[in-house]
Amino acid sequence: MFERILIATDGSDNAMRAAQKGRDIASCMQSEVTLVYAAYVPAMYADDLRTEIREGLREEGRRILASTAKLFEGSGIEPLRELLFDEKAEDGILRLAHERGYDLVIVGSRGLDAAGRKALGSTSMRVVEQATCPVLVVH
Repeated sequence: MFERILIATDGSDNAMRAAQKGRDIASCMQSEVTLVYAAYVPAMYADDLRTEIREGLREEGRRILASTAKLFEGSGIEPLRELLFDEKAEDGILRLAHERGYDLVIVGSRGLDAAGRKALGSTSMRVVEQATCPVLVVH
C-alpha cells in the first residue's frame, strides 16, 4: 500500500517516535524510506552567517539524520537521507512529497521549538493541510 515513505525529523522525541512508527510500517510493507531534515535559516539572516556557522548547521543536520537512521538498524531498511538547507521544513517536506511521489508522509506532532500546549506544531499542521498524500502525525 505504501511503497515510498517520507519521514521528517528534527531530532526531537516526537520526531524519533515518528521515525520508529515509519520503520514499523515500512518493515511490514517493504517500503522505501527517505528521512528529511531542514536546516533552515531565514533569507534575511543567511547572508550574514559565516561559512563556519553554515557548515555547523549542515553538520548538525547530518548528525540528526544519522541518529534517526540508526533506528532502522536491523530492520532490513536502509533509509535515504535528504538534508535541506534553503527552505523551511514544511516547504521542503511538501515539495519532496509532491515531486518524488511519496505515498505517505510521517511527521512528529511537535518539533523542538513548538510550545508543549499545542496539539500540533506549525510544521506538522501545514503538512497535514497541504499534502497531496496521506500524512501520519505521531504524538
